Amino acid sequence: MPELTVLERQDARLDFRNLVYTPIDNIKALHAAAQLAIQVELTTIPAYLTALYSISDRTSAAYQAIRSVAVEEMFHINQAANILIGVGGRPLLTGAAVPVYPAYLPAADKTQTPYVGLYRASPSVVRNVFMAIETPAPFAAPPEGENYRTIGQLYKGLWDGICACVAKFGEAEVFRQDLAAAQRTDIYLGKFGGRAVRVTSQKTAWEGIVQIIQQGEGAVDPMRTIVPAQRYGAYGHYGDRADGTYGPILGTPYELSHYYKFMRVADERDFPDTLPIVSNPRRSDFVNPEAISALDAFNMAYSVMLKSFEMAFSSAIGDGDIFFKTTLPLMCDKLPALASQLMTTPLFPDGDSSVGPNATPTFEYIEDATLDTLANLLEGLGARPIAAGPQSPAARRAAGARAIAGDIRRLQQTCEAAGFTL
Repeated sequence: MPELTVLERQDARLDFRNLVYTPIDNIKALHAAAQLAIQVELTTIPAYLTALYSISDRTSAAYQAIRSVAVEEMFHINQAANILIGVGGRPLLTGAAVPVYPAYLPAADKTQTPYVGLYRASPSVVRNVFMAIETPAPFAAPPEGENYRTIGQLYKGLWDGICACVAKFGEAEVFRQDLAAAQRTDIYLGKFGGRAVRVTSQKTAWEGIVQIIQQGEGAVDPMRTIVPAQRYGAYGHYGDRADGTYGPILGTPYELSHYYKFMRVADERDFPDTLPIVSNPRRSDFVNPEAISALDAFNMAYSVMLKSFEMAFSSAIGDGDIFFKTTLPLMCDKLPALASQLMTTPLFPDGDSSVGPNATPTFEYIEDATLDTLANLLEGLGARPIAAGPQSPAARRAAGARAIAGDIRRLQQTCEAAGFTL
């Protein structure tokens, strides 16, 4: 079947005649719907990060826009996890919850949603994959569960399920948080993200859903917003707004949605240069031993980051904050550094990193990954003999591996001092 363009998908999404939707009417189904929302958000992030890491110019508008979306998707995971915890569930971010690429969005309508792969950034990828992921639901679009056509309709289905369960069981019964779980409202993602909401009631659940929908899809119709209008935003954060003006944006329907951020990137006349990486890689494609080790190191760091993020929603962690001590440093510092190492490593032993093809992260989950095994692997990469001179690309990569290994050792010590086992 040929790949559908964004406009073709939008036309198809207007036809609801053959819609099959099973409303949520019990707590177990509500938990499953909230977990599905988490996994949908989780599926988008590696695709966005692969494109982001491939851009050579980190000052470019494309890099900054994609980075802002990727960071906000992390916030969406946090908020969706708060919703799940608020209704008595426990979020899963490891094991079977981690997507294998390429893949469709979990439980989505495969005829109306894009095939999500790991590609270097380009106008066509941004337009036909990223914009398709974030395409706004038509205003009259009904709620959907499995086989959803847009992410917005998935959240409409979740909201309808919350309302139905409250009507059936009562608010106190629905919002009965597991004492072993802990919501996070202190998540900090710089100037990006949003205001994390603690979910304890039907009202706060809606507020949390609003945060996610507003950033992803935005207001479909300026006169008929899909979320309630708010007069003021966060005045510390100004920028281009959805109505074409410049002003306070965070926390209002005027915040430029992910869909329109991607549209701007796709329409850029001077798209930035990208690294010559392969698309949708598999570990079996890698021939260069250095590339294989660099790939394993990236996947280990990604896996430990996910483990720590899942642990951050546990009340057993106590005062030692694993999110700020482990999750955030891995996500914002070590993963980009490891991706840079990997994307400048030739796929073949005698390859030229300036020409390619170069390696690409696969974002595979490694169950037994630890900070210790990650540091050991990086130390081995840094110690390997280099036939070329000290200024060669291979020598620079070895030096980079040694530096990252040192950072991981210090991170390991911090975790051990705080009582974390990672």
